[in-house]
Amino acid sequence: MRTGIRGAQIRDDTVTGDEIDESTLVLRHFFNAKYTNTGGSSKVFVRPVDTGSTTSPGVNNKFIVPSNGILKYVLIRSDATPGSTEIGFHKSSDGTEQLNSTATETQTIDLSTANTVVKATFSNSATFSAHDVIGISVNPTNNHGRVNVTVVFELEPF
Repeated sequence: MRTGIRGAQIRDDTVTGDEIDESTLVLRHFFNAKYTNTGGSSKVFVRPVDTGSTTSPGVNNKFIVPSNGILKYVLIRSDATPGSTEIGFHKSSDGTEQLNSTATETQTIDLSTANTVVKATFSNSATFSAHDVIGISVNPTNNHGRVNVTVVFELEPF
């Protein structure tokens, strides 16, 4: 993943296009998801920008990325106490119908306190390429509850 200029480094409008190497820009992007699963603790795949989840990846559980990038972190909050919870990053490339059901990377977090946001930070290995489909799974020890998820990633310029 390329490192470079982030928007926060540009503080005024006196900078012109001639002064910026646009190939070094890093674009932050996020999507939100929410689902309710008050009757189980099975692994689920969340639906980007939608409500609900499923126990296997399908058409509603993936997001097409427009350029190369990296998953930075996932924020998650539940009204229940799911306990030790695995957050999985899944991806597949062109020519593959569904997300790979085996996570590319998994982070384990502690969701033992209800109504509290927990951050799952991913490593520099959680990369993807332009036109990959990516998705997130949640696998708690206890009942999921009513869950909100925010997924944050960085994109290289197009």
